[in-house]
Amino acid sequence: MVHSSHQSLEDACAGIAYVVHSLNDPKTNITTPAPHANPAIDTCWSYLGTQPGILAAIAAGTNMIWAITPLLADHPLITTSLPSCIKLIANPPKVVDIVDDKAFTNKLLQHHGFLTPKSWLLEGDPKRAIERLGQLVYDLPCPVILKPVRGSGSEGVQLVNGFVSMLDALANLLNIDSVILVEELLEAEEGTVTLVPDGQGNFMALTIVLPFGHVSGVMPWSGHIPVAKNSRVLSAREEDSWRRAAKIECPKAAGLLKLTSATRIDICRKDENGGKFFLFDINSKPNLTGAGRPGRENQDSLCPLAAKEFGWEYPTFVRKFIETTRHLQEARAIESPGAVVGSFDNFTIWETWSGKGKDGVAGNSDVQEKSS
Repeated sequence: MVHSSHQSLEDACAGIAYVVHSLNDPKTNITTPAPHANPAIDTCWSYLGTQPGILAAIAAGTNMIWAITPLLADHPLITTSLPSCIKLIANPPKVVDIVDDKAFTNKLLQHHGFLTPKSWLLEGDPKRAIERLGQLVYDLPCPVILKPVRGSGSEGVQLVNGFVSMLDALANLLNIDSVILVEELLEAEEGTVTLVPDGQGNFMALTIVLPFGHVSGVMPWSGHIPVAKNSRVLSAREEDSWRRAAKIECPKAAGLLKLTSATRIDICRKDENGGKFFLFDINSKPNLTGAGRPGRENQDSLCPLAAKEFGWEYPTFVRKFIETTRHLQEARAIESPGAVVGSFDNFTIWETWSGKGKDGVAGNSDVQEKSS
């Protein structure tokens, strides 16, 4: 297994590797940096996702790599020449690189009829961003959510209630990210849908998990509060027609985006009285950390929680991904979905960044204005 130098990813790697080791499957051996990995030490169980780390894993006999890290375009697993026998457990690199852009993904999903929150882009030039915000302020359905265009979990996500608080938040966010996504707040029921490949080119949607305990409208980052303490697994008898519809929509969305491995889609209703769910975040590298290692009994993340209700204990859940691995070269060759063109007068997120866009705004309002 490989990961970036982030403590939570080391923990995830250790949890998965420990469970695989515990399977005692003669067909699956774990390669670790330490000869006898200590269950209490995260770093004993995986290699760094650097070129030296990956080559060290292969030199030690690895022929299957589980990437517990987003495979963006410049990741060594993409840029390094590796033996053709190497297999990969992860979503396709070219797909991850583009789906990681929340604005692009929302735009593409919206174009194909999926419900997504209204959203706007503010560019990294603080002066232009504030000028644009001044033009939008009367149209924004405050409160709104500010989030980095790229990022995972709830890191950097903020709820703001008005123009002044938005200026303060932008001053901080624009020092970190070049583009900020402004998104309408969906205040009704929130849920997550875990998707697992079925080995036939499709996805199975597991049981919906309902997070709670939001702080200022945002779920606390799982590194601060164990997910099991602020999430509830939905029982089958609680699934209404809208929840079942969401479990049908999510695999379709993942297929459209050309995802092939573990994926988690966050959904939310707009109406507290029920109704359709909006898709508001596609996580192509979801946290798969599960209980198993000694002292980590309460560390199930959202995906393993859903799997347990579905009938899969953590070892079975992990085995599902091992069974649906594919050759690295095959994964590298899968092209990302194309940008939305034509129906938006050739307006795309990429054109906004390169200065070709008309007004720097991306959202449902584009469809209304350009199709009228």
